Amino acid sequence: MKAVEIAQRRKEITELLYQQNELKVCDLVKIFQVSDETIRKDLTYLAKEGILEKHHGKAILVKEKELAPVFQRTTQFAEKDRITHAALDFITPEDFTIGLDQGSTIALLAKKMLSLEKKQIFTSSLAAITQLSISQHKLFCFGGEYSPADMAFRNSGNEVFPDIQFDLCFFGSSGVKNRKGFCTSSLIDAEAKRRMLKKSTKKIVLLDHTKFERTSLVQVAPWSEVDIVITSKGLPLDYERMIRANAKLVLV
Repeated sequence: MKAVEIAQRRKEITELLYQQNELKVCDLVKIFQVSDETIRKDLTYLAKEGILEKHHGKAILVKEKELAPVFQRTTQFAEKDRITHAALDFITPEDFTIGLDQGSTIALLAKKMLSLEKKQIFTSSLAAITQLSISQHKLFCFGGEYSPADMAFRNSGNEVFPDIQFDLCFFGSSGVKNRKGFCTSSLIDAEAKRRMLKKSTKKIVLLDHTKFERTSLVQVAPWSEVDIVITSKGLPLDYERMIRANAKLVLV
C-alpha cells in the first residue's frame, strides 16, 4: 500500500475520532475495507503521536485540558514579551502583506505592530484585530464560526481570499511534546494554518516553553516547512537539535 494512502487513512481515522471520541476496531475495518491488523497498526501509530489511547478492541481520543480564554493566558507574559519583541525584528519594510495566526502570543505581537508603517494584515484572530483596530494598517478577517475561548474565527468551508500571497506569516502553536512540528488542538484550525503556510513566502512560529511540556491533537506541519522558530532559552536539548536541523532557531 502506498505511503500516501496510509497517511490519508490515518488522517481520516483522526477526524472520525475527533468527531466521535471513541471508535471500535471492527467498525474501522468495515469503513476502510482493510484488515484488522492494518487498523491496529494505524492505531498504534496514532497512539505514539499522542492522539489516542488504545483499549481492548477500540481507540479513545486523548482530550487536552481546556485552554483559558486568550486574554487570561498571562502567566508567561515576560517570556512572550521577549518572543514577540524578537519576532518584530523579522518584519522588514518589504513585508507588506502579513498573515497572523491566533492565540495570546500572536495578539501580543499584533499590539507591537502598531508602530510599524502601514501594512495589509490578514487574520482570523479577533484578539489581534482588537489590538490593531486603532492602527493605520489595513485589516482583513478570514471569518467563520467564532470561538470565544480563542477569540478567533474558525472556517472549515471555502477558502476566504483565495488569491492572496503573504510576504510573511506568524504562527502560534499548542503543545509540541512528542511531535516533530508545530501543532493545534483543532482539526479545523489545522487546515486553516496549512492554507496560510502554502501561501506565505516567510513562515515564523512563536512558542513559549510550556508548549514543550504538553501534547496536542493535530500536528499542523513539520519544522522543515517553516523558516524560523522563536522560543525561550532552556528548551529541551532534543527539541533544540530537532528544530535547528530543519529551521532557523532563535532563542530569547
